Amino acid sequence: MDSVAYLMLANQLIHKLNPYAITIAEDVSGMPTLCRSVKDGGIGFDYRLSMFIPDLWIKLLKEVPDEKWNMGHLTHSLTNRRWKEKCVAYVESHD
Repeated sequence: MDSVAYLMLANQLIHKLNPYAITIAEDVSGMPTLCRSVKDGGIGFDYRLSMFIPDLWIKLLKEVPDEKWNMGHLTHSLTNRRWKEKCVAYVESHD
């Protein structure tokens, strides 16, 4: 609870000091209010890293021949997120 309160306060302070600042959360817990404003009961991040996408690319490139890629699954994976939640998708991972 303390860490969540800290992140809420940090996001509030960052946005108050610099309204143009953007905060991005690297989260694997799937916390539903991560990108909601603090006034709406969220933690206040502007974006969430879409962590599933780099894992999907690694799996596809290593294990599945190009001609066997399931385009429906790929499209669903790229677009499956909470309504109005802003995500940053990337294809490289520090892992």
